[in-house]
Amino acid sequence: MAAQSPTGVLVLRVWWEPAHPPALRARLLVVDDPREAPVEYATAAGTEDVTESVRAWLQEWSDKARARGGDG
Repeated sequence: MAAQSPTGVLVLRVWWEPAHPPALRARLLVVDDPREAPVEYATAAGTEDVTESVRAWLQEWSDKARARGGDG
């Protein structure tokens, strides 16, 4: 049987809260095994914070995949 490729899932939920600048808000839910329920990874406010949170998760996920033997 062929080895399964590492898989990660990131769900990005965004909403707008105009009374609380920066109004853009986000919650990142993640899972390494698509058969499991996602868990909260981060909440963020503003484009830069959201982008950095996504970037941080991608880096962590890539590091884990590489450590498991992927060629990244």
